[in-house]
Parts: sequence; C-alpha cells; structure tokens
Amino acid sequence: MPMWIKALGAILSPFNPLAGLRFAGPLGPFLVQRLRPDFKQKFSSVCEDENTVTEYIYHCNAQTPSGETAFKNMTIPFGWAKQPMLLRMNQIQEDISITVIYGARSCIDSISSKQIKALRPKSSVDVVAIRGAGHYVYADQPEDFNQTVMRICSTVD
Repeated sequence: MPMWIKALGAILSPFNPLAGLRFAGPLGPFLVQRLRPDFKQKFSSVCEDENTVTEYIYHCNAQTPSGETAFKNMTIPFGWAKQPMLLRMNQIQEDISITVIYGARSCIDSISSKQIKALRPKSSVDVVAIRGAGHYVYADQPEDFNQTVMRICSTVD
C-alpha cells in the first residue's frame, strides 16, 4: 500500500467516515446531492420530490453516529472487517441454512460465498446473485431483492 494512503488513513482514523458530512452543517444535503447523484435515480420511482432521498440520507447521517461508530469499531482502515465472518463459519451449527445475497455488479466479489459453501459441505448454503444490482442490492433491484427474501423466509420454520 502506498505510503501516502497509509498517512491519510492515520490522519483520518480518529474520525468517523461521515464526520465531514456532519461538519458541513446546512450544506450537508447539497454535498450528498453532489457526491451521490445516483441516490436520486435509485429512488426516483418511489419519491415524487427529487430531494427527498438526499435530504433523508443527510438527516439520518447527521445524527449521533451510533451505527457508524459501530462500523468503525468493527473494521480496520478502509472498511475491512476486523473479525471476518468467513473465519467464524465453523462456529455456526450445521443445521442452520445460510443464504448469501449479493449484487452481480457489486464492487465486492462473490468469492466469499464460494468459500462459505466449501467450508460448510454438510449444510444448506444458497448463493443468489441479483442481476443488475450493485452493492446496495435492496436499492438497485428492490423487487428482485424482496422476492428473494420472501422466498428464503417461506422456507424457514
């Protein structure tokens, strides 16, 4: 890893990832619109006012960062898990089914799901790739995501 990335990570490490958004105050919604214009497109079918989603995202993230703090404490710099679930698969009972849902266009690859299947040869492990979805599967393909979750739920006692 280049030294400048390590230095930047060290400088920013005391802060939660969205601290800058909170620091921006009333300019926060504008920053969300500028930095993530894709949010408007993803939710345009459910919101009449095009600013609703970006304002909602800003106001959710402008609050005390409890979830963000948890995420920061569970990861090492750049979002890598401190204790990856993959390393703990052997602690899950064999009779518990696992379904991995991911977006086929996600920046996060599906290698982990194949490894989970290999680690649990006596268990039910289903891997579902939602076509046309990126990392935020529920937002990119909400109908397919909901149908998949409903199908999974219908198989559980």
